[in-house]
Amino acid sequence: MEGMIAIHTPGHASDHLCFTRPDGLLFSADHVMSWSSTIVSPPDGDMADYCTSLQILLNRSENIFLPGHGPPIHYPKPYVASLLSYRTERERAIVDALNIRPFNTWDLVDRLYSKTDLWLRMAAERNVVAHLLKLQSEGKVEEYAELWRPTSLRRAQAR
Repeated sequence: MEGMIAIHTPGHASDHLCFTRPDGLLFSADHVMSWSSTIVSPPDGDMADYCTSLQILLNRSENIFLPGHGPPIHYPKPYVASLLSYRTERERAIVDALNIRPFNTWDLVDRLYSKTDLWLRMAAERNVVAHLLKLQSEGKVEEYAELWRPTSLRRAQAR
């Protein structure tokens, strides 16, 4: 059998790699886990990179993913597509909340997550920050006085 091939999949971390074998196995490590969504924690984690890397994996042909945590993922394409959809929906929920009023990151966590465990809330906050930074880089939101708001709000106030 030929050796493994490394695939650069930044997002969870900037140096994250998945490894694939010619027999259809992909070692997804922390990028795609079967028990939970992945934490994307800036500054080393980047939500735009994470979503791009998910798309890269969607375009591949491996039929089993072996994550670093949790059982094997058979039929990984629908699962990876659901992870990408989840991130898109979370981003939409953040924008919808900010269209109501400005929020800080912890208030967004309270609004968007039902998590009460401190560790899970901290992970959720890191993901919210990653989403906000992605949206900021796209010119959709901005931070002002520790509150996040849509950039359209600033344009409306300037009129």
